[in-house]
Amino acid sequence: MKRCPVCRRDYYDDTLRYCLDDGNALLEGPASFSANDEPATAILPAFDTSEHGTAIFGGAAVTQAAAKNSIAVLPFANMSADEENEYFCEGMAEELLNALSKIDDLKVAARTSAFSFKGKNTNVSEIGEKLGVSNVLEGSVRRSGNRLRISVQLVNAADGFHLWSERYDREMQDIFELQDEITLSVVDALKVKLLGEEIEVVLKRYTHNAEAYELFLKGRFYHYKYTAEGWKRAIEFFAKAIEIEPNYAPAYAAMTSSWGCLWFFGLVSAERAIPSMKAATVKSLEIDENLAESHLSQAMVSFFYEWEWEKAEQEFKRAITIDPNNAEALSFYAMFLAFEERFNEALDQNTLSLAIDPLSPLINMNAGWTYFTAGLLDQALDQVGKMIDLEPDFYGAYWLKGAICLTQGNYDEAIVELKKGVSLGGHQTVLADLGSAYGLTGRKDEAADILAQLLEMRRQEYVSAICIARIYSRIGENDKAIEWLEKAFEERNGEMLFLKGEIDGAPESDPLSGLGSDPRLIALVEKMNLP
Repeated sequence: MKRCPVCRRDYYDDTLRYCLDDGNALLEGPASFSANDEPATAILPAFDTSEHGTAIFGGAAVTQAAAKNSIAVLPFANMSADEENEYFCEGMAEELLNALSKIDDLKVAARTSAFSFKGKNTNVSEIGEKLGVSNVLEGSVRRSGNRLRISVQLVNAADGFHLWSERYDREMQDIFELQDEITLSVVDALKVKLLGEEIEVVLKRYTHNAEAYELFLKGRFYHYKYTAEGWKRAIEFFAKAIEIEPNYAPAYAAMTSSWGCLWFFGLVSAERAIPSMKAATVKSLEIDENLAESHLSQAMVSFFYEWEWEKAEQEFKRAITIDPNNAEALSFYAMFLAFEERFNEALDQNTLSLAIDPLSPLINMNAGWTYFTAGLLDQALDQVGKMIDLEPDFYGAYWLKGAICLTQGNYDEAIVELKKGVSLGGHQTVLADLGSAYGLTGRKDEAADILAQLLEMRRQEYVSAICIARIYSRIGENDKAIEWLEKAFEERNGEMLFLKGEIDGAPESDPLSGLGSDPRLIALVEKMNLP
């Protein structure tokens, strides 16, 4: 049973976290209790404390290892009658998370990991343990027209006690001042000291237009669905926000991310995505040079498209300097360093990105590919296991395992893993790797079937040329393979980067293996100025 500490209503549904009447966080126990009863302060079961000061909740331990000044911001619960207000609840939490992440002395769990607990009845201690944080901020939003009721509480993950809580009744036009007030209250509760300049950075606002702000939040909501349709809708909302607020720098920066995802995952061609991505990046940095998201976009374009290695590294470093909590920037910088064969540095960045965003499928997949590129196949396999534990239906785990099996010469197992990756929605690259695996086992008819499928897809939508080159190389049609590699060069396919390994002596299982001595391949690699 749970109770509301304000209206005293009892609830028998243990999955509820907030009062349906007033939005306050529910506490364990019935509404009526005696003066001798110790009042509960969070939705946590009873706990014991060991002699070492470790609180135990349901078998999970939160040790003193979590940094004192560390926090996870959970998605706020939607207490409104309108389910569409979900975007606003998530957006409010994310804006607070982003503000707090600008504080140098505060470790903030990344959005992907913190929001992974949405809809789950996970106690605060377990959240703290999994994210490596000592504090958790949670809240609820009830919205009716322009009226808002927002309840927020900061909880110590080790013992479940409140450090601070408050309820706000405001109008929508007061949303910016309200966010500032909540942010400063959390900082004060955590006893983090902010200098004058740091306060300005933390509380910086790019718009005071509530309509533009709501459109921006809707865009972010759809961006994080991580689907082609989601990214396209996100771009539409960001564009509408910019129409209202032409100098809305974060909307331009967010637009670069959505275009970048569509391009990076092979859903639109570079010819279509890169000009829009570049234009949005330039505009955002003209307005504010200190936007980590925009510098990361520049780094990605320089790395995967322009092949300008020094510029790419400068932009990765700039993004990380601005936002040391940006797990995505750390993760892709690790891949860049592995590509340059600076493996020790790459592994350091891997460790940092996983510490900040340990539950993100993307960050875990990037970590696995970094281990793979460094030749650390055992660590890459460990990463596969972690991805499957996190999200059993994430295609990336089976794609990576298939690549590892190919490298180890386990072709039949590779086919099984890659087929599963394709069945779970793996993009064209996974399908091309499956075709390559069929070619390696001598099943050329099945490889040819996948080749025909990719060629037909290319007539209807974008399919990167290097995917087709891979399969041609595996069915012995080297002239065709080179022809499609030259198209891939013209298209600036990002996976062209891995041709360096081909001519340096790639393993037999490399998708393009067998072309390494071909002078036409060497000429292509030389034109790319690979380091």
